[in-house]
Amino acid sequence: MRVNRSIKISFKAMLRNRFVFSSLRKRIMVFLTVGFVGCAILMATVSYNAIYTMQRDKIQTSMAFDLYQQTSKLNQTYNNLLQVTQQMTPEGTVGNLMEAYLSTEDTYGQRLLSLDISYNIGLITFSNPALELVMYYDPVSGEAAYSNLPLRGDFTMQALPTVSGLGELKYQSPHQSLCRFSDDLVVSVTREVTFSDGTRMMVYVEAKSDVTSEMNSLTESLNMPYTLVFSDTAGLVTYSSNSAGIVAAGERLPLSGESGMTDDYVWNRTTGDYGYGITLLLPVSYYNHELYTWKNHMYWILAVALLMMFMFTLLLRRLINRPFQLIEKEMRTFGKGYMATRQYHTGIDEFDRIFDQFNIMKRQIQQLILDVEQKEKRRHQLEIEKLAYQINPHFLMNTLNSVRWLAAMHKQAEIEKFVSSLIYLLSYNLGKSEGKATFRSEVEVMRTYLELQQMRHDFEVTLDIAEGDYLDSPVARFILQPIVENAVCHGLDDNGMLEIRITPDEAAQAVRVIIRDDGKGLSQETLALLQRDTPGQQQTGWGIGLRYVRSMLDSFYGHNARMSIQSTPNQGTTVTLTLPILHQRKERAM
Repeated sequence: MRVNRSIKISFKAMLRNRFVFSSLRKRIMVFLTVGFVGCAILMATVSYNAIYTMQRDKIQTSMAFDLYQQTSKLNQTYNNLLQVTQQMTPEGTVGNLMEAYLSTEDTYGQRLLSLDISYNIGLITFSNPALELVMYYDPVSGEAAYSNLPLRGDFTMQALPTVSGLGELKYQSPHQSLCRFSDDLVVSVTREVTFSDGTRMMVYVEAKSDVTSEMNSLTESLNMPYTLVFSDTAGLVTYSSNSAGIVAAGERLPLSGESGMTDDYVWNRTTGDYGYGITLLLPVSYYNHELYTWKNHMYWILAVALLMMFMFTLLLRRLINRPFQLIEKEMRTFGKGYMATRQYHTGIDEFDRIFDQFNIMKRQIQQLILDVEQKEKRRHQLEIEKLAYQINPHFLMNTLNSVRWLAAMHKQAEIEKFVSSLIYLLSYNLGKSEGKATFRSEVEVMRTYLELQQMRHDFEVTLDIAEGDYLDSPVARFILQPIVENAVCHGLDDNGMLEIRITPDEAAQAVRVIIRDDGKGLSQETLALLQRDTPGQQQTGWGIGLRYVRSMLDSFYGHNARMSIQSTPNQGTTVTLTLPILHQRKERAM
């Protein structure tokens, strides 16, 4: 299971490394390619559907209209031919004359009737210019009983392409004229009539048809090679306007419905008023001609779009990739320690702002380096000064020890005691004494200081220090002596009174220290200045000692210690410290 899981993880990592592009340039190229392909597919789909729909509707509408026109013309032609055949029946004008002609035995009379028949047929053909051949045909003898024009010698009535008919009437699809001197394409109607003497004859009437020329005209104007096909009721083709086309005469045309499409052609079909079937055909290749043209145009459009995309990619690379290369170059030189600023004008505001910010960062880093160097020089100077300050107190303490031993040798007890107390104070203040600061050590230092001051000044001291375990708890070093020093040096007068009280508060786990004098006191302005503890106050008198004490309290206790000062001019000053009792494990290093 572990092996399969590791294989899956490695396979996913491989796919991620292969198909996830971390480079911005590659991502932009991928997005552009996907966007271009998506837009191209969408455009091609929409335009294809539009072209296909318009072409289909246009061609189907055009075919239906053209077929309707042809059918209307043929219906009119057949109707005219039918009217002519009616006049050639015994009930008609020409047929009545033919009835008389057949019943007359007088040659002269027959001659006159023949002239009348020719005259009336002439009137009929004059009123119908499309009419060509009109005749009576004797099916028994196989010869024309009467014809207005000379006939072909090889014609047979049975060879006529009958397309429809019922009873005595037959309708023929377009065929070559039976006139000897005409090669026109005609449509014809035959009608069987019986005269009063029992003579049976076939009336044949034909009219010129413009089907071929009209189909050629449509083909040239629309660039669509239409084929017009006549078919009989059995579905057999009797005429095709294109003999070398997709269908020929004598073939079966198995179509159903009014329109449709096969693998070879598109068709539109209707039935004439006299029962004949007429179909308009168009090869599929020409039906899709506009689609093929559209495809060729789309190929050109795609080629031009690809060229534009390539040029746009080059431009985008120049606009984006070049600034990125400059940024990378600047980063590398900056990493090697080259801090000089350079001005770049890429022509793109965003990149120019990046370079400006980078130059600002360089200048800031240069300034920081200078500041660090200055601080390092200052720190080195401070270390030298600190070493000097450490040497001077050592020299002073060694000198005081020599004075103390000199006083002991000359049996000067007071001088020896004074110097010993001073050495103890200096040793404690300088941190030379062993052990950490506690309330007990702070009280001892304070007492030693008061003893030294009482050797010089005449004032009284009242110490009220409660005994307890709190005296051995840690405390900030050297915080009581500066306050007492301020009271002795700046507050008390000769014969003054200094009261010091230290009491623990077990409930609050705190120690309260009260240092009160009855000296000169402080003005409100001075008191406000001391309470603010601003760096701009004077560093003399009360200010130096109290600022030191505040700093020690903040460093050692944080915000858990409080110091308050209350003073009234000529009535004295009271300093109150509230210090938390710390255990050894909570002691802070000083």
